[in-house]
Amino acid sequence: MSFDDIVERWGRKAAARTTRRTFLGRVGKAAVLVAGGPALATLLVERAEARVCGQSGVAPKCPTFDCTFPDSVWGWCWYASPGCCADGGLKKICDCCTLNYPFVHGYCPSGYNVRCIVESCWADPRVMDKAVLRAGGLSHAQVALAVSRNRPHGSGGHLVIGDADDAKAGAIAGPIASHLAGALLFSGKGRLAGSVIAEAQRLKATHATFVGRFPESHLEELRSYGLTVDTAGTTSLDVARWLIARTGGTQAMCIESTGVSVASAAAAAAAAGQLRVPLVVGIDNARALAARRTWLVGPEATRRAGEVPGAIAVGGGTVEDVAVSLATLVVDRGATGITVHVAPASQSATAVGLSGNGGVVLFHPDGALGNAVYGWILNHRAAIARSVAGGTLGSLGDGGLYDLQSALHQFETHRLQGVPGQGLPVISQPRDERDIGRARIAGDVAPEAKSYWSGRARR
Repeated sequence: MSFDDIVERWGRKAAARTTRRTFLGRVGKAAVLVAGGPALATLLVERAEARVCGQSGVAPKCPTFDCTFPDSVWGWCWYASPGCCADGGLKKICDCCTLNYPFVHGYCPSGYNVRCIVESCWADPRVMDKAVLRAGGLSHAQVALAVSRNRPHGSGGHLVIGDADDAKAGAIAGPIASHLAGALLFSGKGRLAGSVIAEAQRLKATHATFVGRFPESHLEELRSYGLTVDTAGTTSLDVARWLIARTGGTQAMCIESTGVSVASAAAAAAAAGQLRVPLVVGIDNARALAARRTWLVGPEATRRAGEVPGAIAVGGGTVEDVAVSLATLVVDRGATGITVHVAPASQSATAVGLSGNGGVVLFHPDGALGNAVYGWILNHRAAIARSVAGGTLGSLGDGGLYDLQSALHQFETHRLQGVPGQGLPVISQPRDERDIGRARIAGDVAPEAKSYWSGRARR
């Protein structure tokens, strides 16, 4: 038997019998390289850098909080020693386990080994009750189609078709889709988009409402597929009156057609849909609508507040600020169970495709969730039911999605602290706290939960 065979046999034997901590101590780097494979070899080149506060092993961090790999389940958690979370929080480190995975056994069920780990400072990181969906696309029409594709096949219902050629005009369709609980789609005026026809057939939709100026041929084409078709109006003022006539409402929301105000169209449309009010474009249209209360969105609109009776300014110097103001307005008015949509600020027009669900739209820096969005979601998570990450250019990658899941579920990864190589002691999770959802969020750990430095956990 060759030296390599001996190393592999003992490496796999140790991986199946021990925790990652005793595994590393007993077998050494050579066995870890065999058991972990080429991917782990890269980690061990800088082994100290793989450790963070309270983690004495080298298991990689999961890219998100999901443990949805094939043949994978959650294992147990363990607790870090004090000081690994800011403000005295209790750090939890949990194993994502894969059947027969070539790595250490960790806190996994029999036959499963550690694939990666997740960490949190508050809630149990294995528990997520707020789904995060993706809706990619390079235009508001593509993003809206991606959102619609999340609807079940054959679920029927309403289609709402807005303007694919102009995101500003398309935004006025968002509140109509929210009112009708319909799938928001967009089409150009030259010909009816094939995606509209395909979704009508996939969903087995029964009604369609056009919002904006479309040729009669578009309506007739959908009628030929057996749908009942109507129009909500050709201008934002017409559409607003159409909606008010059906809801009996006396309120509206208004954006101007320039600057930050029009760039905030997606956030305004989503908020208007959640509040069940129409969205009009232009102060002149807001004045003509003569609603009892009109929210004016963005600096270009608010500076003309004196021209609209009952006007309420929704300020902010950037699209990010305006979106936060609108989201806070929605929650402050008692909304619960909302969808929070996040999209890159640099592609704010594409976010109009997210505006048909109501809820709120928040804008983030390219590729990252950002402190402002993280903080708003964390502070208002009780009102949120789910989240949708939209767009393609500048959209969230795994790191941004990890932060989004953290904010939604109070995992508070922003409180994690410590430096690379700080492999401080960890504490065995008490037996009655090992079930998913039972990990404590604060307080002293039971005396029987010994540190790994004083003895292995019994299982």
